[in-house]
Amino acid sequence: MKILILSASIGSGHTKAAESLQRILGDSAQVIDFMAKEISTLNWLTKKIYLAALRFIPDLYDRIYKFADGRKVGVSARFLSSALMYLPFARLLNKFRPDIVICTHPFPEAAASLWKFLHAKSDKNFLLAAVLTDYSLHEIWIFGEVDAYFVATEEMKSELANHCRAGQKIFATGIPIDKKFSAVKKIPNSIPTILIMGGGLGLGSIEETLLELNKVKSPLKILVVAGLNENLSARLKKLREKISHPMEIFGYVSDVHKLMATADLLITKPGALTMTEAFAAGLPLILHAPIPGPEALNAAYAVTHGAAVEVCDKKISNVVEELLNQPARLAEMKSCAKKIARPNATTEIIERLKNLS
Repeated sequence: MKILILSASIGSGHTKAAESLQRILGDSAQVIDFMAKEISTLNWLTKKIYLAALRFIPDLYDRIYKFADGRKVGVSARFLSSALMYLPFARLLNKFRPDIVICTHPFPEAAASLWKFLHAKSDKNFLLAAVLTDYSLHEIWIFGEVDAYFVATEEMKSELANHCRAGQKIFATGIPIDKKFSAVKKIPNSIPTILIMGGGLGLGSIEETLLELNKVKSPLKILVVAGLNENLSARLKKLREKISHPMEIFGYVSDVHKLMATADLLITKPGALTMTEAFAAGLPLILHAPIPGPEALNAAYAVTHGAAVEVCDKKISNVVEELLNQPARLAEMKSCAKKIARPNATTEIIERLKNLS
């Protein structure tokens, strides 16, 4: 059985979800970045425009996100993405001839759905699965040609069921992550340790966060992950001289679970994969600087379930001081994070797919 996993390098979450599946599937699965330049110049340009929008005009992105979530507009958005990305998918299908296609982003899912619609009787047909990597449902994910959906929560499953046709399978498995996050052993600290992350792109007002933490009077140790953002890394090294607390700076790290094991609090933008990893590690979250749209809804999910605090109008320094002075509350947040963790999501998705194929 051959499996093609299609991701999109728009943030690191979609890719990390794909890689967690591939690790267990082994040689039977191939992960492809659907937005890579070698796959399609148009796809690559779309990604560049998308990332520019996130960095420079987030309010416009918010409007687009909400606008496209309407039923009629959502249908148009799905059709447009399907048509624009159909040919790159068709080339990949001819090259790999997979039995199963797993999509961790709606762009390749759209192209694969259009192919199945146009070639329903082809001998190259395949089982199409979509793995949703947020804690909310958006219209752009919904296609009648998807055979199996894997979503983060039971609430999403119920909502999606209202939009799906008969025969489509929906499983509330959680978001796939590496099992090492649930296996971390907490490392005790002599002073509270704060981990700051901004996703693989190093977004999330990290410099402003550090300046806020500098106002905290209690002793702290700070760990900062800049991700793939080399410019941010360089700026942070200059900023370190102004920070009174001990501080370590990391670029892209493959062993984030080890940093989570040393941390007492994680300050991050509410990317779904980072949140999911923190849940599995039992690490309380302070959430801020959400990308308008899905990340705001991710934050709402974590706060509602008691695993996180959202900064909103408060100062991060005040939120940190409050939590560190309430050990019982921190312990409750750790417990809540563990309760909503789905550390076996990856293996469950794979087992479900095997039973369907």
